Amino acid sequence: GRKAQHHVIRIMNLGFCSSVGSSALRVRRARTGASQREQILVPGGQLRRCRLEMQESPSETEAKVEDAADVKADETASKVSENVGNDTNEDEPPPSTFYQAVTQAQEATEKALEKGFRLLEVEFPPLPQSMLDSAAIGTYTVVDANYKLVLDYAKRWADQGKRVAIAFPDAAEKDRALENSNEQEEPYPNIRLSTLQDGFKGTFLDRLLTSGVEQDLSVRDDDDMFVVMSASCQELPQVEKLCIKAGERPVIFFNLKLDTLRGDLGLPAFPPKDLQYRFLSSILPVYYLRQRSYSKTVPQPPYVVNYSGALYRAFPGKYQVLLDTSDGKFTRVETREERPALGEVRDVMTKAMGLEAVTPAPLMGFLRKGATSRTWWEVDSDKEESNIWRT
Repeated sequence: GRKAQHHVIRIMNLGFCSSVGSSALRVRRARTGASQREQILVPGGQLRRCRLEMQESPSETEAKVEDAADVKADETASKVSENVGNDTNEDEPPPSTFYQAVTQAQEATEKALEKGFRLLEVEFPPLPQSMLDSAAIGTYTVVDANYKLVLDYAKRWADQGKRVAIAFPDAAEKDRALENSNEQEEPYPNIRLSTLQDGFKGTFLDRLLTSGVEQDLSVRDDDDMFVVMSASCQELPQVEKLCIKAGERPVIFFNLKLDTLRGDLGLPAFPPKDLQYRFLSSILPVYYLRQRSYSKTVPQPPYVVNYSGALYRAFPGKYQVLLDTSDGKFTRVETREERPALGEVRDVMTKAMGLEAVTPAPLMGFLRKGATSRTWWEVDSDKEESNIWRT
């Protein structure tokens, strides 16, 4: 029989990386009074370090259940590796550096503009995931990182002779950017700093101490395209007005986390849900990389499994569901033509991990998962004026 008295589960925390590789996590179990060590392959994920100590030996029944789960995990790991190895999809792999992310976003935007799309979404982490998860990182740190990325992004078209306006939510946000740009309204040739609404040029002190300050229009006749950044849910109506004033000129929504903003629509003091139906539904995700982390309880050690992955898309490619692996890589586990719901992404990752087979009972699985895995904006497709955001 298996008389394990002490289980130590070592689970490594992965960083931000993104090349395609095999899916495996080595979980080593050290047994008291025995020199033998057992290695079990479990499909990978961003499993954080944890420690589990058991004071009593598991019964023979628990041992049989655990052995069956181990065999299933080995089979699932093999299937995931086979699927990745046989995948002939030519979709672009996710980025491994921020420079590569910006370059891929530029290429995807160019291809969408060539096909006539005007409202475009670009979304990827502006900082390493470890920094974004840290409580020590403030909002301004994220905003400053996004500003540097959006400048590099906009240079692609500025170097082509096109005028690019970077639109901030208000004058205060623009003033912070001016401080980082040596008080220059144009931090780079053909790139100007602007706001969602008409205002005045210069810093706050210039506007306070100088009379006859020149007006700063949110939309000028010589602007060729607009990049919106740092806007909140309350400012989405102003973003919509900017898009109307821009006419047929492209507007890019840069790292606005539109999925998060959609979740606030309809709440007290926030814009109504109708904003999604008439406006946000017409925005095409041309470059999208969103990382997600999940937990799953299982009826045998380690009892709680944490895993993570990402939903990735570079236009005109398909949506890719990626799973983090123990070797610091992303493994593609599924591709889809249409944008999957966030709950469906979680389900795909759970299935790839082989965790569906170890759910204790259908009722418990229903209670953990809930009645639906879709949000209201993912369900209300019949109310939308456009389905571009799903393509």
